[in-house]
Amino acid sequence: MFPQKAFVLLTTLWLLSVLTIAASFFGLWTERTFNTIQTMQADLQGEIDMHSTQAGVMYLTATQGLTIAGLTVPKKKDELGSEESLMDKVHEDIMTHPVDNIFAIGDEIALNDTPYHGYGKAYFAIQDEAGLIAVNFMSDAVWSRLLSTLGIDYESQAPLIAKYKDYIDLDDYHRLDGAEKEDYLDRKLPPPRNHLLLHPMEMWRILDWPEQASIWKNSAFRQLTTTLVASRYPNFNTAPTLALQAIYNMSPAQAEQLIQFRKTSPFYQQITINQLTGLTLNIDPLLVNYFPSSALRLTLWYEGGHRMRQVHFNITHKRYKAKPWRQVYTFNHPILPQYTEKLAKWAKTTIFTPVVSPK
Repeated sequence: MFPQKAFVLLTTLWLLSVLTIAASFFGLWTERTFNTIQTMQADLQGEIDMHSTQAGVMYLTATQGLTIAGLTVPKKKDELGSEESLMDKVHEDIMTHPVDNIFAIGDEIALNDTPYHGYGKAYFAIQDEAGLIAVNFMSDAVWSRLLSTLGIDYESQAPLIAKYKDYIDLDDYHRLDGAEKEDYLDRKLPPPRNHLLLHPMEMWRILDWPEQASIWKNSAFRQLTTTLVASRYPNFNTAPTLALQAIYNMSPAQAEQLIQFRKTSPFYQQITINQLTGLTLNIDPLLVNYFPSSALRLTLWYEGGHRMRQVHFNITHKRYKAKPWRQVYTFNHPILPQYTEKLAKWAKTTIFTPVVSPK
């Protein structure tokens, strides 16, 4: 009798243990599923906020002018009314687009990659591509300074530059330390296109360039270069620190001094730059650039996200009258600390006013 009762007890305890374990696993599965759904909902809302922010920025570029200080924003009386059709307003504004004004008027959205609050939990930053280094039109001296700032030693620079030139030139002749079609085929790689680069990340296809880890660290090369403009001298009002160092042979301290100065007043003439840096820049005044171009890079991300989207586009409506912009290419990348570590600003426009949920 005793063994039978012991067996029943042991069986009951075993069943209870199994049920407890099953309940624990079910609870854990439920918690993980709930967290996954919450994350998916947050990501979906983040994507929606990013698309809304992109639409708002595109609307501004289509309807507002540029000044030496950046992208202008509508005055309060010109903001979209709640009963007005957005498409009607965009069409009307494109037809009567204000002429760009060289002088700063105040409250412009900066075009130097400054982070701004967007719609909802999204953020954005706009970079004037004329402030970046035109990778298709760089001299050997600029290449050398740029590679030095990116951590490439002097002995490795000449072979990399030679391979870059062989990649974009129209012939099949080897430069010293260069590489042509047969060198790529020997490594089972696509041959050079023998044409100007379509975008900076095409440098990844050039022989021996992908192995230079310091060039690609934190996407430094991609952030500093462009293929959408042909100017050899970046815009002083929108160029990042490393671009100023590479192009104008400035020290980090001199470049940073210019960055700090332009936060309160844009540059209009070279004499101010000479006085601040103590340099005499040997540049034709007609080639010095202070005004933003129509080529822009829009970076978008959202709070809590891990990736960012960079949209490269041209403002085109002034040439084609009916087409406000042309999107050239878009990349999605892991978000860079330079965007999330800075305190974002609020643009002086109600387009990006925080959304308050109804109570």
